[in-house]
Amino acid sequence: MRRNPNRTARAKGSKAEGLLLRQLEDQGYEVRRTHLSLFPDIIAWNDSDLLLIEVKSRAGAGKGVSNALSLFRSSFRTLRSIPNHAKVLCYVRVNNAWTAYQYLDGETRIVESIVTEERSCQGN
Repeated sequence: MRRNPNRTARAKGSKAEGLLLRQLEDQGYEVRRTHLSLFPDIIAWNDSDLLLIEVKSRAGAGKGVSNALSLFRSSFRTLRSIPNHAKVLCYVRVNNAWTAYQYLDGETRIVESIVTEERSCQGN
């Protein structure tokens, strides 16, 4: 029996979102997940930061990451307004490691990841 690729991708993305959510909480952030695949996937904040985060999970680097960032930029353009102090980020998970990207001044740039701990996805 063949698996539905969209369902598999959605489950993988949901698992990555849950992992990032827990890792941000471990870093002291208040976090909320948005519903119905809205952009962004996660809103996180603490005393100094407001983060709007899109989460992508890919099996491999290269074209998969390029595609994830293209989708991120397209979703960003749908936002009507963004608080002045908010950071718009895309966290891409490839081979059990996060890479963080920030959309700023019309460009997507790699930035330092807020989460430093690589927690296991097993059992979660």
